[in-house]
Amino acid sequence: MTSIVDFLFVSVLATFGVQGSCPSSIFSQPSLQPAFFATLTKTVSLGANAVLKLDRIVTNIGNGYDPNSGVFTVGNSGLYEFAASFISNGDNWVELNLMKNNEFIVKGHSAKTDGTAGSLQAVLQVKKGDRMYLRNPRSYGSLHGDNYAMFSGHFIQ
Repeated sequence: MTSIVDFLFVSVLATFGVQGSCPSSIFSQPSLQPAFFATLTKTVSLGANAVLKLDRIVTNIGNGYDPNSGVFTVGNSGLYEFAASFISNGDNWVELNLMKNNEFIVKGHSAKTDGTAGSLQAVLQVKKGDRMYLRNPRSYGSLHGDNYAMFSGHFIQ
């Protein structure tokens, strides 16, 4: 029994130090690292300047993604990565723009052939309250549902 007590005592000293101070990282709560991942379950037709609203929420840490508006609202300022992919439906080519507030960031494009894929990705410095979303800049466009379209983002640092 003494050897177990001695072992635990030495382990505690090694962790907390001889002075009894505790490394702050042991008891500090990790800060929230927002992340979201959403997919589209139904085929949709998009009108001019329509925001893509993905209806299946797989991950929504921090509840920043709103499926009713299609907007991710940044919860923590910092560096984020955003990505999207999609597949065109029918004979319409599709273009989606990643938007930060009302500012264009990058575009993804699929060809005018049913089932062709488009994607986009960006690493951005954003601020708390910024609104990130996917917008169709054209007057038409149709996307396959069945989880072929996705939008995601996550806090890096």
